Amino acid sequence: MNQSLFSKLLCMLAVIGLLSCSNDPIDDTGLLITGRSQCYVTFFDLLGSDHRTVLVSGQTKIDTTALTVTAVARFGTNMQRVKPYCSVVTDAIVEPTMGIWTDFRQPQTYTVVSGNRQVRKTYTVTVTLQQ
Repeated sequence: MNQSLFSKLLCMLAVIGLLSCSNDPIDDTGLLITGRSQCYVTFFDLLGSDHRTVLVSGQTKIDTTALTVTAVARFGTNMQRVKPYCSVVTDAIVEPTMGIWTDFRQPQTYTVVSGNRQVRKTYTVTVTLQQ
């Protein structure tokens, strides 16, 4: 009897949980669209084949006005095969996706898109080798 009552209660809680889900909008990647209009980069890193940072400490500059990121990679870094990572303001996304092997011998561009998906800012990321 106790087990049956517990099962019914559990089922009822599950139904209530499903019905209480809101119909918040989501984008084509399945991420929640929010009301936030801010979009900017807060942190940038570049990883080598050993999955450790290749950037010289203290040499990365993020300019949210000029929409640029400049960084210095350690001497000997294979700039043809590094993985970029960044942090952005809450609810913003980055296009194209970071975290894939990328050739940084030339500057790369990444677009930060706000949580409401209405504001887009394209950053140019330039990484030079340490002399």
